[in-house]
Amino acid sequence: MKLKMQMLPGTKAFNLLWVLLACLLTSSAKAGTKGFGEKPNIIFIYCDDLGFGDLGCYGNNVIRTPNIDRMASEGIIFTNFTVASPVCSPSRVGMMTGKYPSRLRFHGHLASLEANRKRGMTNYLDVNTTTVTKLLKSHGYVTGHFGKWHMGGPQDKNAPVPEAYGIDVSATVLSNGPPFKEPGDKRANSSFRIIQRTIDFIESNVDKPFFVNCWLIDPHAVLVPSKEQLDEYPELQSRAKGFTSTTQVYSAVVTDVDKQIGRLLDKLKELGISENTLVVFSSDNGPSPIWGVSTSHSGAGSVGPLRGCKASLYEGGIRMPFIVYWPGHVPEGKVDDSTIISGVDLLPTFCSIAGLKLNKELELDGQDMSEAFKGIPIKRTSPLMWEYRYSPWGRHIQKSPMLAMREGNWKLLMNPDGSRIELYNLKVNPCEVDNLASEYPEIVKKMSRELLKWHMSLPDKKFIPENAGSFYYPWPGKIKH
Repeated sequence: MKLKMQMLPGTKAFNLLWVLLACLLTSSAKAGTKGFGEKPNIIFIYCDDLGFGDLGCYGNNVIRTPNIDRMASEGIIFTNFTVASPVCSPSRVGMMTGKYPSRLRFHGHLASLEANRKRGMTNYLDVNTTTVTKLLKSHGYVTGHFGKWHMGGPQDKNAPVPEAYGIDVSATVLSNGPPFKEPGDKRANSSFRIIQRTIDFIESNVDKPFFVNCWLIDPHAVLVPSKEQLDEYPELQSRAKGFTSTTQVYSAVVTDVDKQIGRLLDKLKELGISENTLVVFSSDNGPSPIWGVSTSHSGAGSVGPLRGCKASLYEGGIRMPFIVYWPGHVPEGKVDDSTIISGVDLLPTFCSIAGLKLNKELELDGQDMSEAFKGIPIKRTSPLMWEYRYSPWGRHIQKSPMLAMREGNWKLLMNPDGSRIELYNLKVNPCEVDNLASEYPEIVKKMSRELLKWHMSLPDKKFIPENAGSFYYPWPGKIKH
């Protein structure tokens, strides 16, 4: 016989029920993990050459980034996000396709046709490749792309325009499509112009679900901040009369990026669509080193505690800031130190959030990380792989081997010929200075077997240069002639 308890207002049982219900509601509100809803808007902001340690919310105490820091305080910071390549073109291809860029013959940045040929690279992304914009457009989204492209053109006049990849509206640089610049535009205004084109697109499509890539050029060299931007940092002015310091130049540009992103966030609130718009912020690869001729004045980018820089497979070249901002849907002020996310995960994640189920025949390398976007740390189901076939830049401490693999907290680096085997526990040693390869031979054996098998599946291995993954230094008395 079942007893039925009737709870009346004023009874202890009734009051207890309401206390418990109120606690649950309060907890849910604080967590901010409401369902994603049907076809939310998605904005992906991609900086160019911004370092892991360049933002206040990632530990920088020189550069002021209040708007991005606000995104972090009202959203989720991920500390284990890595891009698919330490340089721009393949990093972008990995995000757009959900595949390792080397599988698509993107082994480095696109350059001249002759340089691409010598490196065994394609000249542009195959127009038949599935992209996140094609998928979302087919799902009812209006799609836009503003700012940098660098996945084909203008070196190859036959490269398809961005619209061929499922993009409705574009205004870009390093493509054959419509340019975003207007007559008289200066480099110092690039972030303003790209953000403005993004805002214009949003205002034109405020009543439709939209997906937009807002891919900034800054802080990629060459940096030419205006006097007004430089005046944000008088304390960093060089003591040498008539000169600005590298730090002042770089800081001024990053702060302007932050200012323009603040305009975008304010516009979302003004339009009343903040709670229906997911904003994701990151960078395409690590900061440029100071040793290059064209990057010397922009070499103040910070990798924080990491080793490496742009063009290096050490963490400083591939581990980027990653912020998920979505008021009312993601936990506020959360730092996720455990979920390992890659640039190749963005396509399946964005599609999942949009309510689009993907066909397994796409053979993606990425994994749906939408649960992590809700604040629930998740574990990867497969390891991550990298290949960079060219000699890294900068000091020798930055010069990584050619291949890398991460599985859990373990990261293995090596060359295809078996040289330079390095093993690091990234949870204990994210700065990659304590090589544990000799202490864990079984882990090295297992991971190197998987990594070399993956490498053998990639195209165009005959184009691997002799200096790939080299650590050679012309030591006195041992200089090669």
